[in-house]
Amino acid sequence: MEININSIKKYSQKIIKSILFLLYISFIGSLIFGGIIPGIMTLIPDEASKPCYLGYYAHCSFTPYSTLILFAMAIIGTVLLLKLIKYVRRQYNKFKEAKPT
Repeated sequence: MEININSIKKYSQKIIKSILFLLYISFIGSLIFGGIIPGIMTLIPDEASKPCYLGYYAHCSFTPYSTLILFAMAIIGTVLLLKLIKYVRRQYNKFKEAKPT
């Protein structure tokens, strides 16, 4: 079996694209889940050394601001996920049209 340089390049590019796709998915997942779950946790009343800016003793003393920042992270992650889904659909339709039947 003869090894072709072009096939090695093609397969290595596919592997690199797959790895980058997985890294992007994990980044988006961490943005979404890392924004929603801690954002909700900051609102929970808890014992603290000083009251939060809303006037009660919360889990986080910067409660309204940290919650907004974390929810903004989750929204950015959701927007990136929607863009990724649109890109994958476009690539799938392009592949489906180019495939001879």
